[in-house]
Amino acid sequence: MSIQIGIVEDQARIRENLKTRLGFFEEIEIVLEAENADNALQQLQKFSKLTLPQIILMDIEMPGKSGIEATHIIKKEYPEIDILIQTVFENEDKIFQSIQAGASGYLLKDDPIKKYVDAIKELVNGGAVLSPSIAIKVMKFVKNEQSSKVDKVKEAQEEFSLSDRELEILQGIVEDLTEPQIGEKLFISPHTVRTHIKNIYKKLHVHSRASAVRLAIKRGLAQ
Repeated sequence: MSIQIGIVEDQARIRENLKTRLGFFEEIEIVLEAENADNALQQLQKFSKLTLPQIILMDIEMPGKSGIEATHIIKKEYPEIDILIQTVFENEDKIFQSIQAGASGYLLKDDPIKKYVDAIKELVNGGAVLSPSIAIKVMKFVKNEQSSKVDKVKEAQEEFSLSDRELEILQGIVEDLTEPQIGEKLFISPHTVRTHIKNIYKKLHVHSRASAVRLAIKRGLAQ
C-alpha cells in the first residue's frame, strides 16, 4: 500500500520538482499539493478520515501563515498527520519552534531525494527525523517543562499545606476513583482515605468532590 503524501510549498518550481522526483518511487503517492497554508487547510477538509495524507512536507517560509503556524493548526485538527518541515538552511530556532508546534522532523531542500524517502518511511514506522543538535534541544525543553511543572505543584502543595499522602489522594479524587479504589491503590483502608479527604477539603476550603477537582486542576495540584 502506498504512503500518501501532501506537499505545501509556495514556489511552483520547487513544488513540481519535488513532485517529479518523488514520483519515481512507487511506494509514494502525492494526494495533496498546495501553494500556501490556507489552501492546504481548505483541501484537507475535503478528505475523509481514511484518505487524509499520512505525511505533509511543509515549507517553513511562506507568504501568509508560516509553516510553523500551519503545523500547529494541522496537528490540532488532524493529529494523525505527520509533518516534515522543509527549509533552505538549518535555522535551529525555527526548526525547534516547528517541533514544538507538532512537526515530527525536518529536511533541507537540497537533501537528496533518497533522504526524503528514507525520512518518510521512518515517520510511517513511528520514528522521527531530527539532527542530534535539534534532538538535544527538544530533550532540554521537555526536561525544563517537567521541572517547571514539579516546581508549580510544590508551590501549590506548600500553599495549602498538603502532605504527600494528601496530594496522592487528591489525584485519586481527580481521577474519579472511589474511596475503596484509592485505598487499594495506596495500600490504606477506606476509613483512612475518608479521614484524609475531610482534611483535604478543610485545607482547600471546599465542600465537595467537584469543587476539590476544579481547584486541584486550576492550581496544578493534579492532572
